[in-house]
Amino acid sequence: MLVTETPPGTPNGFGVTLDCIFKEIEHGVVYTDASFKEFGDRLGYLLAQVPYHPSGRFLLSFLTGKIPEWRGKYSSSWFKKNLSEKFSSVYAFVYSPECMKYAHWIAKKCKLPLVVHLADHSPEFVGPSSANILLGASKLVCITEEMKSKYERTLGRKDIEVLHNGAEQACSEIASPCHEPFSKQNPFLLCFIGGLFSHLHGDCIEDIFQAVSQIRQKYPWVEFHLYGQRQPADFLEDLIRCDGFTHHGIVMPLEKKFEIMEKAHCFVIPSSFKEEKHRHYRYSFPTKLPELIASGRPILSYGPKETATNRILETNNLGLRIHDRSVPKLVESLETLVIQYQESIKKFASFSPTILEKFSAYGVRRKLRNILSFN
Repeated sequence: MLVTETPPGTPNGFGVTLDCIFKEIEHGVVYTDASFKEFGDRLGYLLAQVPYHPSGRFLLSFLTGKIPEWRGKYSSSWFKKNLSEKFSSVYAFVYSPECMKYAHWIAKKCKLPLVVHLADHSPEFVGPSSANILLGASKLVCITEEMKSKYERTLGRKDIEVLHNGAEQACSEIASPCHEPFSKQNPFLLCFIGGLFSHLHGDCIEDIFQAVSQIRQKYPWVEFHLYGQRQPADFLEDLIRCDGFTHHGIVMPLEKKFEIMEKAHCFVIPSSFKEEKHRHYRYSFPTKLPELIASGRPILSYGPKETATNRILETNNLGLRIHDRSVPKLVESLETLVIQYQESIKKFASFSPTILEKFSAYGVRRKLRNILSFN
């Protein structure tokens, strides 16, 4: 049984990752975030809103088993009405202690092994009540090596696994990028795919806009295309309206991303240089990274060296990595990449079978099957 805030298949990093890793494994889904109710209803997933509203008027609903949780207590009646199916284990893919605690309660109720997969770091996970669950979990999984190291130090566990999204075969089968000469009819497309969040990408994504604007004065056929949600909705609104920039919104269905990736010449991954923003995000994993690697396009990573993205790229000798905040350096690097594009592909991208296997969806799903084996 999969217990998570965000159900598989939703157009965000957590939904995409779950869709990938559980694709070949039979499972039920219980999700706790009511904002996905319309999506969850359509796919037949079970909503267990946790935490529920603490208002006293919901006490009767709790006592009669109409809601799963109230003021930190869980309803056995709701559980019996909705979770009668038999499972072999409980897999908690979480980024909040509330969801993890509920998954832990379900596992105890069913007398099943609990696997906790930390999809994002939260300071609350190292608090006493959460740490006890992490210590007692049958297996513990983290989304990055950086997160694994942190929780090894914090918890003293030496059996933590690392599992993140993988690249489907279609990513490595997309056509090679169009060759130069670039022109108005054959523009150079810089591409960002994913959610744009002011608290994660602010104070760095603006530099990329500025660099592209400067480059366009010399090479007006360079364009910057962005795909995904924006939070807040007006984030970068003024910049996106400028010539050469297009924000296309959320990509749905998710399979459309392969067509988008095929048109792109270079992908960009920005990470804020602000210490207070970088402190926790450094442990997170950009869901799209394996797919971008498998595409054979150069990746421009702009952000602090300590991010999980930059550690992965550095370890595998991939990507154009800029770790100092500098618009002039961005301009110089991007201009070189554009005018020496074929050389840049050879230098910053990879078609190594070893690397492609390392980041493949097949390999990720095989690893999950091993994690779920309790023999």
